[in-house]
Amino acid sequence: MTKVHRSIRGSAAMPVILLLVSVVAIGLFGWFYVTQLAPKDEAPTAGMVFESPHTDEGAPVIQQSEMPSINGEQQPGAAEEESVPAPEVSSAPVAIDVAKATGVRAIGNVNAPVKIIEYASLTCSHCAHFHNEILPALKTKYIDTGKVYLEFREFPLDDAAMKATLTARCLPEDKYESFVALLFKSQEQWARNMDYLTSLRQNAKLAGMSDAVFDACQKEPMLKLKIAENMQEAKDKWKINATPTFIVNDGAETIQGAQPLENFERVFRKITDGAVGEAPAVE
Repeated sequence: MTKVHRSIRGSAAMPVILLLVSVVAIGLFGWFYVTQLAPKDEAPTAGMVFESPHTDEGAPVIQQSEMPSINGEQQPGAAEEESVPAPEVSSAPVAIDVAKATGVRAIGNVNAPVKIIEYASLTCSHCAHFHNEILPALKTKYIDTGKVYLEFREFPLDDAAMKATLTARCLPEDKYESFVALLFKSQEQWARNMDYLTSLRQNAKLAGMSDAVFDACQKEPMLKLKIAENMQEAKDKWKINATPTFIVNDGAETIQGAQPLENFERVFRKITDGAVGEAPAVE
C-alpha cells in the first residue's frame, strides 16, 4: 500500500473515534447525574412523626371543615358560631312629665289647723340651718302629730340652686323630702363645688335617678318656666325677696329667716287661739 492510501484510511477513522468518545462521555455524565445529583423523592417511613398545627397553648388546632359528618349533618363543634345580636339601645328621648314634676310637695296632715308654705333656695345657708337644726323638732312635735302641714316651694337664687331644684322635682314624689334633706346636709360639699352639676348627678344616682332622666330634666324648658312662674307669683303675692320665708295660714302670718322653734310656736298659738303651740313657762 502506498503512503497516499494510508493517509486516506487514517483520515476516515477519526470521526468514528470522536463519536465513540462522545457517546461514552454522555453515558458517564448521565449515570453520575442520576446517582449523585438528581433530587430524591423520599416517601415517609413508618417511623416518621407528623405534627399537627398547635395554638400558643400547645393544643392541636382542629379545623371545622375537617369535622366528620353523619348522614350529611355536622357533629357538635362543627357548626359555625351563632352570631349574637347586640342589645338594642333606645334612642327615644326621655320625656319629663312637667305637670307631675311641679305638683305639690308637702309633709303632714293636709287638714291640719296650721298650714305653712316654705320658700327656700337649696344653696341658701339659712335654709340649710332651718332644715338641719329646726325642722327635725318641728316635724316631731307638730307635723307628725297632725297639727302642722308644711309645703315646700323652691325659690332658687342662683344657677346651682335652679339645677338642684330641677333634679329634686324630677324625682318621684315620695323621694323628694329625703333628697332635699340630703342636699341641705351636704350643702357645703356640692353647692360650693365649681363642678356642682357632677355632684348633683351623683346625689341623684343615690336616689335612683338615671343619667338619662337627669340630663332630660336639666334640659326641660317647660319645667324651668314653671319654676320661674312660681317664683314670680311668690314675689307678687307674698312679696318674697329672701329665703327662707314661711307663709302661715294663707298669709295670716309671715316668718322670715331660720327662726328658732319657739318663734314658730308663738305664731301657732296666735293664729289658733292657743290650740297649737307649746307655751313656754314664762313668755
